[in-house]
Amino acid sequence: MNAISIKNLTKIYKLYDKPVNRLKELIFKKTLHTPFTALDDLTFSVEKGETLGIIGENGAGKSTLLKILAGTLYPSWGEIKVNGRVSALLELGSGFHPEFSGLDNIYFYGSLLGIEKGLLEEKKKEIIEFSEIGDFIHYPLKTYSSGMYVRLAFSVATAIDPDILIVDEALSVGDLHFQKKSTDRILDMKEGGKTILFCSHEMYHIARLCDRVIWLKNGRIFREGKPLELIQEYETYQLGKNNPEQTAAEESTGDSGAAALAEEGFSPAGTERPVIFIKSVTTTPTGEVLPGSDLYVNIETHATDSNTPYGIAVKIRTVTGLDILGIGTDKLPRFYGDRKVRLFFPRIPLKSGTFIFEAFVFDAEGVYWYDRKEAPPVKVPRQSIEIGIVDLPHEWIVEDQ
Repeated sequence: MNAISIKNLTKIYKLYDKPVNRLKELIFKKTLHTPFTALDDLTFSVEKGETLGIIGENGAGKSTLLKILAGTLYPSWGEIKVNGRVSALLELGSGFHPEFSGLDNIYFYGSLLGIEKGLLEEKKKEIIEFSEIGDFIHYPLKTYSSGMYVRLAFSVATAIDPDILIVDEALSVGDLHFQKKSTDRILDMKEGGKTILFCSHEMYHIARLCDRVIWLKNGRIFREGKPLELIQEYETYQLGKNNPEQTAAEESTGDSGAAALAEEGFSPAGTERPVIFIKSVTTTPTGEVLPGSDLYVNIETHATDSNTPYGIAVKIRTVTGLDILGIGTDKLPRFYGDRKVRLFFPRIPLKSGTFIFEAFVFDAEGVYWYDRKEAPPVKVPRQSIEIGIVDLPHEWIVEDQ
């Protein structure tokens, strides 16, 4: 049985150069807008109990699709059938009132989500405990930190027992501890047989949660398939881009380098301004390497302050996000100023696949990073039927009978 069925779903926005043109168009019956097709003739279904991942670049139509399914936006045309009670995690906290207390906002926000007051009363204690707000639940929301704000919103939105849950980038809220709690709650709902539509730029979450993935591109379904296969294709596509759109996407997901953040006076470590940058990361050879070949990772750094010590580390992972190795310069003297460093892997034991070599520059204690940058992906062609990611040293020993 399908929980959601969509046929020929289309959403076209009217874009006006000036607000007054909207009124002029109504009065004079003259077209003064530019049509923008956010969703273009989508047709798909979601089975009951299935978790469907939705990926794509910014502007691909992901949020528009989820808002239509949540009932907060109307399509231009198309057929939509939703079987079951829907709860949506879209713009977390958008229905909160800053002058109300956290407790008052539980009822206020819950009512906007369509949750009955009696159910909210039953769930009140659970919501407060899950959000970890503590005594701040009695204080006005305007006194909350941004993390406390979104924790309370997530707790309210997931407190009910929906048949269908719609999630748009909601698992990146709060600190790492609360992110794990949020993920665990979504997993519990998945294991409980709930139907979930999950949209995220975090491919780890897509791979961990989803049974099937749809890749939206320019408002249309570009690809559809199993999570790991589609994620690898999507990440390879992203890595192959070299245009302003890629930079914008990286900044929106927190993957931009410290050099860009430095212009705004921020650093990933929370210091006043980053002082160490990675100018370049490359591999030798580039592009493709045969199993068992020698490989170098070439790193060039730039320091705006030659008195600041730092260390360097390299992480190897698959394009699906599986970490294979992390290795740093812990046993070497700390670096100062601009440096060129090479990490040598003799007869690197990688088997077939596409691998990412990512460099980091850390503070002297190795607690936080100043910058990070990825080398172009390295592909290792398959040369045997053996499975796996790495080829460990081994020897077959055959005993005489």
